[in-house]
Amino acid sequence: MDKKGLFLFILVSCTCIAIYALLGRVSLTVVMTTAEKSKPGMHFVYLGTGETEGATDDTRATLSCRLKNKVPFSTITRTLEAFQGRPAVRNVFPKQSLENMVHYNSCAVVSSSHAMKFHKYGTKIDAHDAVLRFNCAPTKNYTVNVGRRTDLRLINTVIPYSNCQREFWDKRIKMFNNEIVVVRNYLNVRVNKNNKLDLRLDAHHSFENYIRYRRRFPNRAMHFFQRPNFGWDIKNELKHFCNGMTNCKTTEFEKSPSTGAHGVVMMLHLCDWVYTYEFIPSAVDRNTTLAHYFDEDLKFTGRYHSYNTERDYWRVLTVTPLEEVEKTGVAVFRGLSQYNCT
Repeated sequence: MDKKGLFLFILVSCTCIAIYALLGRVSLTVVMTTAEKSKPGMHFVYLGTGETEGATDDTRATLSCRLKNKVPFSTITRTLEAFQGRPAVRNVFPKQSLENMVHYNSCAVVSSSHAMKFHKYGTKIDAHDAVLRFNCAPTKNYTVNVGRRTDLRLINTVIPYSNCQREFWDKRIKMFNNEIVVVRNYLNVRVNKNNKLDLRLDAHHSFENYIRYRRRFPNRAMHFFQRPNFGWDIKNELKHFCNGMTNCKTTEFEKSPSTGAHGVVMMLHLCDWVYTYEFIPSAVDRNTTLAHYFDEDLKFTGRYHSYNTERDYWRVLTVTPLEEVEKTGVAVFRGLSQYNCT
């Protein structure tokens, strides 16, 4: 080979080596970027159509452990430091927190969605170890659809301020009488940095109504009030989750978690398995504007609560395939007790 040919051979060889090295570096950069985007808690794809998919077991475990650690569940007891020096108030509250008194294997969380009218889940719902319902949701006349048992009932602060007043205060009515009743606490009852009660945002007097109720019916079934900041912690966890999506509406951050979200998180702490009914909406009643299965007048607005983010959150946490949820409206979740979080 002459000198000119040798020079061209060396030039081409060096060029090929440089290109190969460059491609290797580019490929490595792509791999690192992909790995960076696949951090725990972010390993799902938001489709922009109200559905998330691609959640792995590791992602579910990561989000569940965050929920377990960042949003612990308890209820207010008489040992709350803010009650010291106020025995008349303190003694109205239970000695123990709810999570120390009950634990279930299988739980049903039954939404009040209008879509429940299109299912006949009554027998399956009643077969669970515990059934949670919300607010004034009735079973009478709807047992085929929603079942007849109610073991726990979570109520928002509007009750009994404007809704369910008769059912709430009349001891002859079964609702609220033979159930574990828990009051939702978003920002209604807080404790300030000086360990004093802060009720400035309790617009519907839920704390006052709780005390009145306990004094009027001291021998009724257990009644509890979710701990201070429970709902606020749920909101922060939903915000963290929302920040991991590519198409999350930040306007949701301005809204409070729904009573349903308070209930599902509560039951994830109290149960080994949680079956939700129409919390992730099925396709059976997609075009309706109605809110409740027991009310053909009230329209659903979604104005006050972060329903969209909540539903995306449940879609990632459920172990049920989303195509099955789409058909049935039933989503199954592993309780937080099943996760060994370090």
